[in-house]
Formats: sequence, structure tokens, C-alpha cells
Amino acid sequence: MKRFEKFRQQNPPIDRGQTVAVIGSATYAAKARDALGRAAVRAEVVKLSYSTTHAGCVYGVAFPSAQKPNAAYVLDHAGISVREYMESET
Repeated sequence: MKRFEKFRQQNPPIDRGQTVAVIGSATYAAKARDALGRAAVRAEVVKLSYSTTHAGCVYGVAFPSAQKPNAAYVLDHAGISVREYMESET
């Protein structure tokens, strides 16, 4: 049971109604979170597992799906490249 709890802490599920912008490094994910925060978009850094991205250790930023157009605009103008957007099922 403890293994499962540790796994869930390291790989939190994406909440329904959320979108994750796959960024890459933890540093750029933190910069993306800060840029979104300045634009009043609530966001958090998440670590994505290999099974999710098939690209090794990758970080992203989770935010409400309703904010996807705003978030894409903010990240683009902040000079942060996004590999892909992953949306949870509603």
C-alpha cells in the first residue's frame, strides 16, 4: 500500500477539466507557471511520467481547460515553447 501512495504522490492524476501544457524542464515549467499566474490563470507544475509522454522525465503546467486559449496566448508571448497540450476527459 505504501508503494502505491508514493507512486500517486510522484504521479498525480490530471483532474477532470484540466489541461496540461507539456513543457520539458522543471525550470521552464516554473517560468510558465509564473507567467500564467501573472495573467490570473491558476496553474501548477506537474511531473509527467514516461508512460504519459514517452519522452523521459518531463514537466508540465496544469491549468483549467476553460483557460486553454488564454494560457496558450500567455505562454507564446512569454517565449515558452509547449510540446503539446494534453486534456483530461470531462
